Amino acid sequence: MDRSAAGRIPQDGEEIVEARILDAAAHLIAEEGFGRLKIGGVCARSGYARSVIFQHFGDKDGLGQRLVEYAVEEFTDAYSEAVAARTGAATATPMDMLRALLDIIFELIATMPTLNHAFLALWGDAAAGSSALRGALTEADRRFRFAIAQTVASGVADGSITGVRDADSYASALLAQLRGISMQALIDPDGVDLGGVRAELERGVDRLSAGFRGSLEP
Repeated sequence: MDRSAAGRIPQDGEEIVEARILDAAAHLIAEEGFGRLKIGGVCARSGYARSVIFQHFGDKDGLGQRLVEYAVEEFTDAYSEAVAARTGAATATPMDMLRALLDIIFELIATMPTLNHAFLALWGDAAAGSSALRGALTEADRRFRFAIAQTVASGVADGSITGVRDADSYASALLAQLRGISMQALIDPDGVDLGGVRAELERGVDRLSAGFRGSLEP
């Protein structure tokens, strides 16, 4: 344990304790993956004893599941800020919300915060059937797809979005694109032209607008 932290531990509030442990776990998962994560490593990095980590999260899998939830919470807050930044005081339209989604996703890809990196690492691990976090990540993605589908369905209903026959399928396709771009940028950052990729996705979203009169030509 980090002795420099020992004196502050009794004074730390519950939220601070959890945040520091999750931050430590995120850094280690981003560096080595969940499979190689050791509670001892989280102790050393966070400055808290095993008993504190087990008290808050139960075990390694509980820590991982909470990290997934935390990543979703942080993304939700960041997305809300992106919507507000794009719309100001105006009520966000479905098209605003889709464009804000691209704003925050590409910001996260470009900056790749540790928490986002860790989430992508966990998501990649979840492809293995033995992943203890597969259920938590599946639920997170289902909620994400549902939110996108609801946004699109709202636009179709009010006439501001056209050309989508199945909002659920569109949501699955869009999430697949965004997640795939994120993974490519993580694995091969020099091989992905994020500006060009974003421009193509933005053109695709623009074509959904009922008022779109542009050309398919760049």
